[in-house]
Amino acid sequence: MKAYDLSADLKEFIERSTTNIFLSKARQFVELLETPDIDKNVFYSEAHVKLLELYYAGHKLDLIELKYSSAESEFKNDFENKNVNLISELGLQEYYWEVHDPGYLEMKGRLDEEASLSDKEASQGMLSDDFMDIYVDLKKSLSQIDKMETDEAIEDAFWQLKWGFSNHWGHHCINALRYLHYLNYDGKKML
Repeated sequence: MKAYDLSADLKEFIERSTTNIFLSKARQFVELLETPDIDKNVFYSEAHVKLLELYYAGHKLDLIELKYSSAESEFKNDFENKNVNLISELGLQEYYWEVHDPGYLEMKGRLDEEASLSDKEASQGMLSDDFMDIYVDLKKSLSQIDKMETDEAIEDAFWQLKWGFSNHWGHHCINALRYLHYLNYDGKKML
């Protein structure tokens, strides 16, 4: 990264160990999904480890204060999706069940005021969807960071990464980890 072109506060943010660790783990996950001709068992084993590391790094990543960008900021994200096809090779084993809100509360036979009936119903998840959503969110922001065009673009990319962890790709990461754990350790041994 050419941090010398950036404002002092963004340079400081990029130089933080938590930022560097996150960028490293995000790039490693993206590289794994872009690796052609990788053995399926190696892929899923590596994905399990990389998702664990990515989740922890995302949790530790600081939220950047918006100074240069805003909700109105728009950036063109053009990147090549090189995602490997191994993700969908599990076939029917790719699907799993999850509950939308694991903290759902039902008090005295009534819904909690903030909950809806669908919050307690199981829904079906897909490992390929989890991997793809994580990949796209990371790849777009990493591409934006790598361009090093403006303080606004860099700040927005880091903000999107942390927001996505809290509200989107972090959920997919946990879902994928839970299912990979089940496949690896709960007697399935399918990977």
